[in-house]
Amino acid sequence: MQSKISLLGLAVQASLAISIPRPCTCPSISGNKTIDAYQLYPENVDFDTRHCLLYTSVLYNATAVAWDPYRGEIVHTFEAPGLSGNPLLHASGVRVDTLDRLSVIIDAGAAFDTAGQDIQGDNELVKFDLVDNSLLWRANLTKATNGVYGGFQDSESDDAGNTFVLGTFPSSLIKVSADGKSVVPWYLVEPANHTIHGFSGISRKGDTLFVTDNTDGQLYKFDVKAAKGKPVRVPTSKDGKALGQNLDGLHLPSLYAGTVLLVSDHVNGTVVLRSSNGKWNSAENLGTISNPYVGQGGFTVASVQISNSIYAVTEFFGDAINGTLPGNRTVFPLRDITEEVETLLRA
Repeated sequence: MQSKISLLGLAVQASLAISIPRPCTCPSISGNKTIDAYQLYPENVDFDTRHCLLYTSVLYNATAVAWDPYRGEIVHTFEAPGLSGNPLLHASGVRVDTLDRLSVIIDAGAAFDTAGQDIQGDNELVKFDLVDNSLLWRANLTKATNGVYGGFQDSESDDAGNTFVLGTFPSSLIKVSADGKSVVPWYLVEPANHTIHGFSGISRKGDTLFVTDNTDGQLYKFDVKAAKGKPVRVPTSKDGKALGQNLDGLHLPSLYAGTVLLVSDHVNGTVVLRSSNGKWNSAENLGTISNPYVGQGGFTVASVQISNSIYAVTEFFGDAINGTLPGNRTVFPLRDITEEVETLLRA
């Protein structure tokens, strides 16, 4: 049963529609880190500047954890009863929303395991209260399109606490209200061919949502205040060259006041984009920070700013062992790419 106190707090937050500031007051941190956790397999991460914790999905267990980067310890596990521990489900996107809650996407894993051939199964947006870590509510994403769109894997929220959930097979954005009661399609690519690998990463600056699209390897933006989403391409080269063919997470580090976007490419690494005026009508592709783990089966899936440093997140999808989806890996690297980003910005 959900906590009455938590539900009351949620109602107050939703009615006021006031976002909670996330000041960066956490101690400085730098250098490569490792997360020691059996079968963690982090597909997505977010750093909470109010609580100074890194939240990461536990892909194959359909859970998420809070990791203290200063002590190097996992301090909490977020579980969704009836979902977590189900081998058919994955946990992908994790995001601290504007109302101090944690969004976790728990998705039907078959969509990703079969590259969109099989998108059957339920997908849920799960919200946790970061004051007491309690589960607030769950919203079924699959029902919003009657199962026609799948592969949900990441999210962003607006100042009112509405959450925009990104789907990949094929491209979609589902808008979920701050109280979780309204779940409606906000953007659906047509025709709905779920074998096409579409949107992959999402980030937000003010009233603008940014997404990367694997269909053409391009960057797009949306106006969050619009009644329905309409994608506008952000040119990143004169010849329309793709940013990559294996795009994943998208991150807008606060270090650069909304002028830099980091695009994760599974194989190549981290693509650095810049909009000098921060308007993102177009952008410069400054180059790519290579993925040093590709030879070990490591995929660059996300990037994250932890305090004053930027880290690349690596996932090892090929670790599968007999009879299970996850492998038996216990150490997962966070690589400090701050200086490499700075080098590209100075060039």
